Amino acid sequence: MKQILIIALVSAVALVLGFGVYACSTFGSGTPLEYGTNTITVKKGADFQAALDSAKPGDTIVLEAGSTFRGAFKLPNKPGGEFITIRTSAPDSQLPPADTRLVPSKYHSVLPKLESDVKGEPTILAVDRAHHFRFIGVEFGPTIEGMYDIIKLGTGQEKSVEDLPHHIEFDRVYIHGSPTEGQRRGIAANGRNIKITNSYISDIKRKGDESQGIAVWATDGPIEIVNNYIEGAAENILFGGAESYLKLVPTDCIVRSNHLNKPPEWKGTDWVVKNIFEIKNGKRIKVENNLMTNNWGMAQDGMAILFTTRADNGDATIIDEIEFTGNIVRGSGGGLNILGSEGSGGHRLIIRNNIFDDIDGKKWNSAGHFMKSTDWDGLTIENNTIIQTGNIANAYGNPIKNFIFRNNIVFENEYGIKGDNMGSGQQVIAKFFSGGSVTGNIIISGNSTLYKEPNVFLNSLNLVGFEDIANGEYRLKSKSPYLKAGFAGKRIGADLNTKLVGGK
Repeated sequence: MKQILIIALVSAVALVLGFGVYACSTFGSGTPLEYGTNTITVKKGADFQAALDSAKPGDTIVLEAGSTFRGAFKLPNKPGGEFITIRTSAPDSQLPPADTRLVPSKYHSVLPKLESDVKGEPTILAVDRAHHFRFIGVEFGPTIEGMYDIIKLGTGQEKSVEDLPHHIEFDRVYIHGSPTEGQRRGIAANGRNIKITNSYISDIKRKGDESQGIAVWATDGPIEIVNNYIEGAAENILFGGAESYLKLVPTDCIVRSNHLNKPPEWKGTDWVVKNIFEIKNGKRIKVENNLMTNNWGMAQDGMAILFTTRADNGDATIIDEIEFTGNIVRGSGGGLNILGSEGSGGHRLIIRNNIFDDIDGKKWNSAGHFMKSTDWDGLTIENNTIIQTGNIANAYGNPIKNFIFRNNIVFENEYGIKGDNMGSGQQVIAKFFSGGSVTGNIIISGNSTLYKEPNVFLNSLNLVGFEDIANGEYRLKSKSPYLKAGFAGKRIGADLNTKLVGGK
């Protein structure tokens, strides 16, 4: 009898708070949802924060599909290591399948919406060691006036790494700013074991200010950003760029199979545009199989990809062991900006098997150069196909040490490899690239007398033998005479199935 009274009392309290507690639940006629020990159902108008506070590890909080819940919600620190799942009440059959990107136009009606109602506060805040929360099939709207972060994980002021939030995941969620006011940032992902997958992040843009779809700076990782669509005006994804009390370096991070995009209709507006992807501080980061589209000169010079150390964290700042592979960068005023002169410098960067297409200075309000570079130790650029209107490289300042540029397809254009206050070609390689190796490349309209190592010089891109140059298919045909014209008889150019790049 005593046990029955306790259960009845708990149920009554739950009803007063506006949510019910169930051992398991099935919604509609769909497949039963995979819930944990208990299910807490939060209906329209009920208290989501109370559900967060009462949930136990392993529980599932079900938000009524299509309803809006307003508040500045804080994820509490709970004991245990099981995930608390927050998800839509719609059955799995009404969501995209697992490992499939959510498209808001198809699924918007079944997503519950969370939105901050406190000016200057995020919709979701995770601090003070909050951990093991997973969001599935939820929409996150803009903050008031688009200020600061929609989702804020960590503060940057933690006094020990144990204070960082950790094991927080977002799967098939929709995060967006206001079409008219924009949003400063989608997610500030300053925690450990953070995963952002299969999601859609849009309208992250600001006037007179920077904005990022996802920014990571005050954590030592790991972070996974996989199979998302992400819009961000200043940077779609940024690692580093701000100080943290602990001087942490984002480490062991993966950015894979995402589509990073700036909508062309932003061009000519006041939204502050800089670049698509940037690392200012990071170690052991893999950037692979991403589609990166549309970037132009505005607040900066239009380079799409930046690896530039910025000493916000003093000597702790470093860029090291970075792999940029299997990506397509299409539609930009420039390709790469590489600078390792601040903090503890830049080291061991690999740019391999990528397509840089439509790198056009006139079209995208810049110079159209593939690369500008200074002060780096360990830079390998190989097996890339580069369709650019400007120089191969503009080098300045301190040299690039341990430089390899081989098995690429690229245009010479006006100056090829150009040095600051000097000519181009081998003399620049000797001075600004520490005598590095430039060999096994196809250089369109290049001058063989400018290079001491063997390369292939053709007058037209059409002579290379691509599969379908008109449609951007830059794989070499099996019958191309240059298929294995690279260094040591290896394949030349990128070898990508463009239909598989950028996720799904």
